[in-house]
Amino acid sequence: MRCPVCGKEMVQGYLQSGQRMAWVKAPHKVSLLPQKDEVLLGNNMFRELSFEAYICKTCKKIMIDYSKADYKEK
Repeated sequence: MRCPVCGKEMVQGYLQSGQRMAWVKAPHKVSLLPQKDEVLLGNNMFRELSFEAYICKTCKKIMIDYSKADYKEK
C-alpha cells in the first residue's frame, strides 16, 4: 500500500493495544468512553486488541483497518 501523504510504500503489520482502543476527537480526561461522533474500536477485558495496520516510517503515518473489529460508533 502506498502512503497517501508521501507516496512511498507502507509496511503492513498490526497496531496493538491493551484492553480498549478508540478514535476520539480530543483526549478524554477520565476514561475512554466515546462521545458523539467517536468510535470505540475495541473493548476486551481479557486479552489485547490487534488491528491490521500499515505504517509509513518516512512521514510517521499509520493507517488501520478496523472493518473486522467489533466496534461501536456513537
